[in-house]
Order: sequence, then C-alpha cells, then structure tokens
Amino acid sequence: MKTYEQSLVLPLLMMSVLGALSGCVDGGGTDTTNASKESSSSAAASVQIDATAGGLGAGPTDPKNKYTYFNLDTGQVVNLSDADATASSAWHIAFKRTSIKLNGGVSGPGTVAGAVADAQDDFYDAATGDPNPSVFLNATAGSELAAFDAVTSAAGLTFAEDRNVPYIKGDGSSDGWWLYSGPPTYTVSANPDQWWLVKSAAADSYAKFHVTNIVQASRDITLELFIQGAGNSAFSTTPTTWTAAIGAAGGSNCFDIDAVAEVDCTTAATDWDIKVEVSADGRDWSIWTNGGVSGSGNGGAFGPIDTATIGGYVSGTSSPAGTDITRFYGQDSAGGVFKDNTWYAYSLQGNNKLWPNYRVYAIDTGSVQYKLQILSYYNDAGTSGWIKFRYESL
Repeated sequence: MKTYEQSLVLPLLMMSVLGALSGCVDGGGTDTTNASKESSSSAAASVQIDATAGGLGAGPTDPKNKYTYFNLDTGQVVNLSDADATASSAWHIAFKRTSIKLNGGVSGPGTVAGAVADAQDDFYDAATGDPNPSVFLNATAGSELAAFDAVTSAAGLTFAEDRNVPYIKGDGSSDGWWLYSGPPTYTVSANPDQWWLVKSAAADSYAKFHVTNIVQASRDITLELFIQGAGNSAFSTTPTTWTAAIGAAGGSNCFDIDAVAEVDCTTAATDWDIKVEVSADGRDWSIWTNGGVSGSGNGGAFGPIDTATIGGYVSGTSSPAGTDITRFYGQDSAGGVFKDNTWYAYSLQGNNKLWPNYRVYAIDTGSVQYKLQILSYYNDAGTSGWIKFRYESL
C-alpha cells in the first residue's frame, strides 16, 4: 500500500456518521426510510441503502425507477429525483440496483471522481481474470475489514469522473466482445466466446448474440444473432447474421430485433434495439441497447455468457435452470470507476446471486477524499438491491 499524509480531515464527519441518519441535508432534504447505519470499525460508518428502484420490470418513466442519492459529508440520503440530481451538488454518490454513479462528468454538476485503492486481486484468477469462487464464498465483511483499514491515502491513484458506459462490455479484455492485442500490432479483433442476451426497446422480444468478426480498417463488425420475436417463448435455432458496416470514419449502425433488419439510428430512434458504434479516432468500440442513457426505450442486456454455457439459454426470459431472469437485465448507464472495476461477481453457485469482491474505492469530492467498500447487496430478509457499504474520510 502507498502511504500519504493528507491535510483533508473533516472532524464534523465523525460527528455525522456516528449519529443517526436524521435531520436535513442542505439543498435536498433526506429520506431516512432508505438508509440505516451501524458502527463497522473505530472510525468508519456502515450504511445500508435502499437501491431497489428499477427492479421487477419497472419502466423508464416509473417514478420509483430512480437512483438513491447519498451525501458522504453528512451521511444522509438526499431526497432528489433523477432530473433534479443532474443540477444538484447536494449528493456525492448514487445507487440503483447494481449501478453506482458519482456526481461528476456526465452524471452531475459536481467534480466527484473515483479510483481503485485496493483491487482485491486475490478474488480473481491471475491467469484468466475469472472470479475465484472459493475466495468469494468464504469472504465476509469482517474478514475484509483489514483491507479497508489498510488504505490510508489516495497518493498516486488515478481518479476519473463518470461517463456514459454500455452495459455490454467492450474494453479489449477477454471478457468483452472485442479483443485488443496492444503493441506492436495494436489489433482489434472479435471475441466470439462472449455472448449477451438483449431485450428489445419494447421489452417484448429478445436476441442472443456474439460478435464473430471485425475488420479493423473498415470497422465492419459482424454479429451472429438468434432471435426470439414478440409472442415467442424461445430463441430461433436459425442464426441471423448482421454486419454493421461502420466505415473508416467511424459512426454507428442500428439493428431492429423485430424487423430482423438494420435500421437508421436517427429516424428509427424508438425502434432500434442494438447500436454498434466506433469513435472517429478508433479508440472506442461500443455496443449499446435502447434504454438507460442510450435511448428512450426499455431495452437492456444480460451477460456476458461464455460459449460453453450459452446453449443452456433457450429463452431471453429464463436461465438454464428455469429461473426468471427478466429483472436482471442491465441498462447502459452513467458510470466510471464502479463500471470499470466492478464491485461484485454474479451467479457463482448458479443461483443468480451477487457476491461483493470487497474492493476498496477512493472517492474525491473536490474537498474531501474518502475510502469506500461495498459489503452486501441484500438485506437481512435476503431482498436484493439493499446495498450496504462502509466508508470514512482519508
């Protein structure tokens, strides 16, 4: 661990975090029904946030389908709508199901940025990067308190503000849809071993797909899809091949699952379901769905799923074990450090549950730096979407 003595100490923080979550937050009020707090270590606060909004099929216009906003300085939930939060400096971090955003960049008017202070690399296989189930399943908030306490500074960390991030991972790594070779060839190629399920903008049809080929120079990207049309209960067994011919100058092409055809991204703004995009400089390769920050629809994605497992997914609505997965579809969202360095592993026991990796994040609000560690995604009753975390100032 790096060491660094900082002058950013906030005595009032300890008064706040050791008190009850009550009173008012300047500029936004508080909703004390959404949070509870207990002591986790000598100085840290442990908070549980109701981040259940957006689950169980909530639509994009549902007023309950919103982030829960939190002020790290006061230790309180801030009562804001998503629209109000875009212009408010009263919050620092927000939670919605598995999504976490910070008040900076595309997410808000603040300058809040995040970094990874302890990546908890031992939770993952060093060779493959895959989660190590034994480590995940045996870790507890108590066993990982030492990792939290060991972080005493943010010296040398690279902080980043939020940007729009596609749910379908494309970062050049082995668990994304494209691969990057790095020097000396700097080659972008397809990663056909990773599959995703996609829900249409109308949320009544599905597709499972993988990328089978990329022509880097012309930025042609070929997808193989198996379609489950509206009213159908299973994916077609006959593949559909779509090549998004982006062109060397970059741009985007869109696909309509119901029409089983490419459509214009602009004129068919409510009809497209999959958007493939490459930036003009060739650095960013993205696949978006029509929902969240990417569109006005209720689309989303589920995955990644490897080739050895994808055959068990015969429908866009259920797992190989027959479990309903419709509420587990994620949407494109604003994000930064929590997207780039996820805080959980999924379905390690084949039961659609989440396990935290106890990574320690550093959060810089512009005036104070904090460390934060996510402890759980479930409340005592086992209900998902109740995110528990501990944090304290550095």
